[in-house]
Amino acid sequence: MGATPMSKEFDQRVTDFFAHYQDRGMKKWAGFFLSDHTAMINKETRQKSVPDRAEMSREECGKVLGEAFGNQRSVAVQLKEVDENGDRPEEIVDFVQGYAEDKVVIGEHVIALDDLRCVLLLSD
Repeated sequence: MGATPMSKEFDQRVTDFFAHYQDRGMKKWAGFFLSDHTAMINKETRQKSVPDRAEMSREECGKVLGEAFGNQRSVAVQLKEVDENGDRPEEIVDFVQGYAEDKVVIGEHVIALDDLRCVLLLSD
């Protein structure tokens, strides 16, 4: 069986295509990164939104909280907890409302004293 004029034309187009085709190399694979790999890259490149403050002892935290409570001054509190990315939650900024056993009430937050990383007295 002989080749039809249409199949010869098709064969010629295929031959021409591959003769002039330029592979884009790694560019074509850029969209295939794994989500874990992308998350790792993002973690390395992004800046921490809440900086780590110097950790204070429970006694140091208690002194600052006592001064803030006695003088009706606000505080900024950083907790020890971190999320799965190693980032800290936003600092709690408010007035010390009071104490309850091993907890302190700052604004509407009830926080265990052992969960405090740093307490800063703010100038009002």
